Amino acid sequence: MNDQDYESDAFASVRRRLAAAEADGIVHYVCDGRSFEVHAEVFPPTHFQSTGIFTRHLPYRSGGSFLEIGCGAGVTSVMAALSGCARVVAADISAAAVRNTQANVLLHGVADRVSARHGDLFDVLQPGERFDQIFWNSNFVFVPEDYVFEKPILQAFCDAGYLAHRRFLREASQHLTPDGQLLIGFSSLGDERALTDMLAEHDYSSTIVASAYGEGAGAHRYDILRLWPGGQPSAVDAA
Repeated sequence: MNDQDYESDAFASVRRRLAAAEADGIVHYVCDGRSFEVHAEVFPPTHFQSTGIFTRHLPYRSGGSFLEIGCGAGVTSVMAALSGCARVVAADISAAAVRNTQANVLLHGVADRVSARHGDLFDVLQPGERFDQIFWNSNFVFVPEDYVFEKPILQAFCDAGYLAHRRFLREASQHLTPDGQLLIGFSSLGDERALTDMLAEHDYSSTIVASAYGEGAGAHRYDILRLWPGGQPSAVDAA
């Protein structure tokens, strides 16, 4: 299946904004007063609001370890280090994104705390490597499993058949410290019913850490969910 065979409002929105980003050619993005380089063929936070919203609302653990899956330009990972995280791993399946993250790590002087790694989901980790927090700004826009992307960058926004989400839910808890937090960024642009079903299928419950709407007419909602492997969290844990 290709782009002529499938369309949805969410996918059409992604394609419009991505085309605008490519046409505008903006190469810098500002988050909390800090400027970040944005390279070609990398998820452009200049035209998509999820990066800024999630980065500002994440509950970073001072002194803790932080893994970001799908780091893009590295905005969230850099801000995690600047917010007090002692060890940060920024991972992306896109080599261009890893290079972009490395540039921003150097720009903001956090190379002693942040390492950028190229690979698919948890393939970048060493055996036994665990984290106090794992965060994924997921590619929450659904497309069918047999969809053929005409541009690789579209995979930063869209998950064919939600296969990446299913793998994330299967494997993520193995890489947490005993009191670690598993966090996922999702949106009303995604299939929320499908996410609910997948969480139940993989024996997760969830609580909302933060929720915010983007700016502009028809803005969508963006949620940071904490996922709890097995059972419901206690009242103390959820607080």
